[in-house]
Amino acid sequence: MSYQVTKTPANAIGTFTTEAQTVTYVYEPQVVQNGAAATIAPKGSVIYAIKKIGLYQTPTFSTKQRLVWYAKQKRTNRPMFVVTGYAKSVNGVKRYRVKDVNHHSKTAGKTGYVTTNTDYTVRVYYAKRHVKIKVINAKGVNAYQKKNLTGKRAHYRYGQQLKVKKIVSHNLTTRFVLSNGTYVTANKKLVMTVK
Repeated sequence: MSYQVTKTPANAIGTFTTEAQTVTYVYEPQVVQNGAAATIAPKGSVIYAIKKIGLYQTPTFSTKQRLVWYAKQKRTNRPMFVVTGYAKSVNGVKRYRVKDVNHHSKTAGKTGYVTTNTDYTVRVYYAKRHVKIKVINAKGVNAYQKKNLTGKRAHYRYGQQLKVKKIVSHNLTTRFVLSNGTYVTANKKLVMTVK
């Protein structure tokens, strides 16, 4: 992640003296909203938590405002959210407004705010092409004739490695196009890239 200076102190320019001086520059993560390098997920896309995070009532996070904690989970069980909008805390920190889409969970349907920090939340779907992927879903994944995942052509078991020709977008998700021309999901909970 790259950073940009957001505040330059008044004493950054001036005359040096023999006395010690403190000059404090303020940096924030540089936000990219579109394309493969996007650090902020687009509205309507799906993100998941890669570390423990809280869901809050307001964009300014506090213990009193916290609705629920989501514990750190293994990759295939990470909590997922749909981005429904954005907001800023009183200090100007950008937040996602989200809806919990963990269907078999007590928290399903809850709405609130989570961090946009990519150390904690990332997009569920791959954005770049990778040469090879491995199936990590215990039930496997299907390959389809069309990018909207219709016209089933094959089923790949857990652990199988597949060669990828390219990646394509479908609405706010992505699909891997395999070397045989079929489409599989690019969901990080179902497949992972391998070298």
